[in-house]
Amino acid sequence: AGGADFGVKKMGLLANIVRQKRGGDARGSVKVQGKKWENLVAKPPTIRVSGGTAKGRKLSRPDVYLRPMMGKVKEALFSILREYNILREDATCLDTFSGCGSVGIEALSQGMGQAVFVDYSKPACKVIEQNLVHCGFGDRGAVFCTTAQAVYDKPEEALAAVRRGSFDLVTITPPYEEVDYSDLLKRIISSEKLLSDGAVVVVEYPVELGSLPGRIGGRLVGMRNRKYGRTMLAVYSLNPPTGIEPRPSEFGELRTTYLEAGKDLEKEAPPVAARKTVRRKGGI
Repeated sequence: AGGADFGVKKMGLLANIVRQKRGGDARGSVKVQGKKWENLVAKPPTIRVSGGTAKGRKLSRPDVYLRPMMGKVKEALFSILREYNILREDATCLDTFSGCGSVGIEALSQGMGQAVFVDYSKPACKVIEQNLVHCGFGDRGAVFCTTAQAVYDKPEEALAAVRRGSFDLVTITPPYEEVDYSDLLKRIISSEKLLSDGAVVVVEYPVELGSLPGRIGGRLVGMRNRKYGRTMLAVYSLNPPTGIEPRPSEFGELRTTYLEAGKDLEKEAPPVAARKTVRRKGGI
């Protein structure tokens, strides 16, 4: 994924601009996604399926810190996805940085046939399996306990788990301060087998970055770029379907003010190929 110019500026990691401040001073209460909750008094928010066959089902969450997609953002996202006719039985979702699996489970609930969930945290992977069964999707989901980068680079094993040749929807909802977005996007557009023709790629990122580019690598066309509080959602398509026009006016310039070398966070970053344990549920 390195070397070539894909039209994605090198970003590096975000500066440590937002910290969990519950219990203890700001510096001491920084939380890394996938690590256990510590010194947090407030109860984590309840996560529910917002639509479809499993609407209203409460999702369990692991005993680690997660920053799940907010309910209002998830509802807005799936309203957009319905325009693309992507929520259909013969389509497959790849939910990366899955957490408790809320985005991929929402896709299954609203009509997608199958989903692959990827998270590096073992407790998160276990909870995703439980949530799939709880929502009645135990035979429609496969869970991979590995890095998102490993699956972007080599998606064959994940695709084999759902007997598909490529993914129709890829969601990228990482912990903002622990990833280099340019690295993730370059891996995705460099992969020849990851995306189907007409596939949709969704990227959740913080408003502090300004805007992701309206076109990535000559392959992904920016269709929508919306702001919900501090959260930005960029929706890209590989060869967009006819009848749905891109909206380049919704995209702007990358803001580099909040980027830094991120030396402290790099120590927390897992190696790309680490922990490739596969967990599967049901008879896929």
